[in-house]
Amino acid sequence: MKLGRKNLLYSMALAGMMLLLLVGYFIYMLPSLYVDYVMEQNLKSVREQHIAYRDKGSYDGVKVRNSTACFSVEIPLEGNRILVTGKSFSAELIIRDLRLSGILDRCREKLTEKPNPEEDADYELRTDLDELGEILQETVGENPGFPVEIHLLYKRDMGKEFRNESIKVHSYSDHLLIIESSVEDSANRYANYIVMEQTDSRLILSVLPVVAPEAAEIRPVVLQSLPMLGAVILLLVLLSSQMYSRGIVGPIAALAEHAGQMKAGEAVPVRRFSGRRTEKRDEVQALADTLDDFYFQIRESYLALEEKNGELEEENKRQEVFLRASSHQLKTPIAAALLLVDGMTNKVGKYRDVGTYLPKVKEQLLSMRKMVEEILYLNRCAEHMRLQETDAGQVLTECLQSCQVALTDRCIAVEFQEKERLCIDTDEVMAAQIFDNLLSNAVKYTPCGGRITISVGEEAQGGSVRIENFGVTIPEALLPRIFEPFVSGDHGRSQGTGSHGLGLYIASYYAKKLNINLSIYNGENSVVAEVTFDRTGVCGQMEKSSMSSSSEIHTAMIE
Repeated sequence: MKLGRKNLLYSMALAGMMLLLLVGYFIYMLPSLYVDYVMEQNLKSVREQHIAYRDKGSYDGVKVRNSTACFSVEIPLEGNRILVTGKSFSAELIIRDLRLSGILDRCREKLTEKPNPEEDADYELRTDLDELGEILQETVGENPGFPVEIHLLYKRDMGKEFRNESIKVHSYSDHLLIIESSVEDSANRYANYIVMEQTDSRLILSVLPVVAPEAAEIRPVVLQSLPMLGAVILLLVLLSSQMYSRGIVGPIAALAEHAGQMKAGEAVPVRRFSGRRTEKRDEVQALADTLDDFYFQIRESYLALEEKNGELEEENKRQEVFLRASSHQLKTPIAAALLLVDGMTNKVGKYRDVGTYLPKVKEQLLSMRKMVEEILYLNRCAEHMRLQETDAGQVLTECLQSCQVALTDRCIAVEFQEKERLCIDTDEVMAAQIFDNLLSNAVKYTPCGGRITISVGEEAQGGSVRIENFGVTIPEALLPRIFEPFVSGDHGRSQGTGSHGLGLYIASYYAKKLNINLSIYNGENSVVAEVTFDRTGVCGQMEKSSMSSSSEIHTAMIE
């Protein structure tokens, strides 16, 4: 089943569930909520009605819920006057009958007492109200001038007609109470609100009778509106489902096509999906961005892995060539040592002189040991590379100190020029090996009484270290292979330097590992070794307290 059809079925099921929930809400909850709301508004209205009358003394400008039946009674704490005020009238009653005055005093006394919500106030005043009725009936009957003669034909007890009586007392302060009484008959439900408040000089009662709504009155209206409500909900759900399907299925299909292009496009990178939907920023776009990021991350990892595999393949070839060359180079000292040992063992010819030729055996063994140590150190040092800020001039100075004996023996003058302290971001041990091999070669191949110049400083392309030894050059045929292992010139062998051709190879290998540019070329009757660094900085700028001026040229002459 396609996504659009699934979405339609889900939407219809959702519409049915929504309709059921709405029907249940409208039938069972909404009527009760409406009744509670109306009763709460009635309570609020009678309180506002009472407060407005208390402050103004009239109903002018006061909004009431039942303007024909609401009224307020103001009873002074002393005297025989009663003020009755409604929305459309205001009257003052003066009581002249002593019996009525007594009833008024008793009612005033009971009303001014602090009421107890658990007691029924209606029955406390019933005796006084019955007596009031008898007095009024007697007064009307004894008055011959009354224009109307009243004969009571029958008297019916209406208590059986009403049911579900309830009384609630709402206390807002010590002097303001609202009594909410409700009762219902077979047709309606009635509610009466009586507000009682006592001030310093008067007792105010406000009355609001209302017909309370019932939940059963609202349900038929809700049921009549259900067909239209269901049709509208269904139509809206179908339209929104159609629009949603177009908005979600189309981008998902495009995203699936985009993923297929990613799968097929191995050689050529696929452009980002966000370029097709520049104006959209929704979940589909977020998914597309995540997929694009994942694709480009995998592609970068794949390219990096290919590059790493290429480096490993090159390293394997280098190691294979290196091992073959090492094996070939080790054959010569091994054969020479064996020849010397056999001659001394068999006492053949001049080899009988053990004291003379035994040191030569040791010399051959030391040469082999040095070669093996350099081979082992070469790989171990490259595997534990640690980049840090290194002072190139200081490293060169330490390397010069290790060559001091050879320089003194050969009477070689060294000129060291440091224009400014040069800091390089590199591995200090590997950089020291590079400088040491270059200086060692310069010392070995410089004629006795020759000269070596060393310059350190910043150039246009970066930091630079230049080592130039005079009085010797490299044969042009040897320059292309100068960094290959076990390659050495005839001049060095003729001078008896004992070189086995690993120095420049090690320097070149470390330079590649550190991304350092190393070049060796012939000058005017000299050999120049130049090392260029990309990540450099002037140490004087980083450690201002370590030198007073970074622009001075430091020159040292060692003879």
